[in-house]
Amino acid sequence: MDQARHELARLSGLSGGRLRVGTFTTAGMHLLPPVLSAFRRAHPDVELAVTEYEPPQGVAAVAAGEVDLALTHVYEPTAAVAWPAGVFAEPLLVEELVLITAVGQMLSEGSGRLPVTELAGRPLISSAPTHPPRRGVEQALAEAGATPAVVCESPGYALVCALVSAGIGMAVVPEMVAAMSPTPLSVRRLDPASFRRTISVVHRGDRASAAAATFQALLRSGFGRSASAQRPGGEAG
Repeated sequence: MDQARHELARLSGLSGGRLRVGTFTTAGMHLLPPVLSAFRRAHPDVELAVTEYEPPQGVAAVAAGEVDLALTHVYEPTAAVAWPAGVFAEPLLVEELVLITAVGQMLSEGSGRLPVTELAGRPLISSAPTHPPRRGVEQALAEAGATPAVVCESPGYALVCALVSAGIGMAVVPEMVAAMSPTPLSVRRLDPASFRRTISVVHRGDRASAAAATFQALLRSGFGRSASAQRPGGEAG
């Protein structure tokens, strides 16, 4: 937070103008609001505009100048991502992907890591057909024998969590999604631990405005604090 305070102090005269921020749903709901609030308190004269983009659309929006910066994500395993010329990505948070099941289901028992091969033949809820960033993960799961048996035609994790909680199937989701689900779930970490999601802020480097540079400093501290306060299953720690 010291770096963020330094940036805010350095730009304390910032007034007027507009800051346009792009985000995806999970970050927009759970991580972005306190950062926006801190920026608003420090610079009440700067107009804020937030637009939702399903990754990787936010990257294209930054490249096109539609927004000043955007939050996006990349899943692993996946193919390498090529960023447009003049656009830079700064990682903010790396989180594991975890297995979520309905409370009381067989695979919910135990606290150790669950081998991915144990998912073979299980009803795995998937939204990858309409969400390209997750296809690499599901291809790796399929290679381990865990072929998706139920397709959820929506990239929204809220629907996935609701279906899992109702016992329709199980799913592999980012740990933040599992921790903040409004429906009751059981959570297991997976082995190997190489399934993960990286959340980054995408910006235009030295061409970024003073407001965007200040906001990036707040993001660095705000995301780290929010991530450390959550654990899968909603436990604080």
